[in-house]
Amino acid sequence: MYIVPVEVKASSINGKGVFAKQDIKKGAIVWQYTEDHDKKMSTQAFKQLDDSTKKALQRVAYLSPTSGMWVIPPDDDPAYYTNHNSNTHNTAVMVDSKLSDEPIFFANRDIKSGEEITNNYLEFDTNTKPKSFDWL
Repeated sequence: MYIVPVEVKASSINGKGVFAKQDIKKGAIVWQYTEDHDKKMSTQAFKQLDDSTKKALQRVAYLSPTSGMWVIPPDDDPAYYTNHNSNTHNTAVMVDSKLSDEPIFFANRDIKSGEEITNNYLEFDTNTKPKSFDWL
């Protein structure tokens, strides 16, 4: 769940995006998993879904590197619209088991009010990480 004020509007990156409604200082926590708000699904349950549902979830959910579960925002949550920008993302991920058993997203630089909040999926989504090959 976003813990800073945000709004969803048109994005130049892809469709809709999440935008800061106020300035966010570097180091501030921007999003963290919130039990009873965000959902989790086991990889076994995910495998049982039909292909179109899997594809839709892969656009909005991530496969957690810490719990091994799929983390899914509710349909009405702004996190549903967070876009990926590998080169200029303004959030980064940390893992602090004292705060959450899931990755926590923080501002990796100052974010101005009205700026789109972006992340780099490769930092936290086990499903999108490059796979290693046996011959490497």
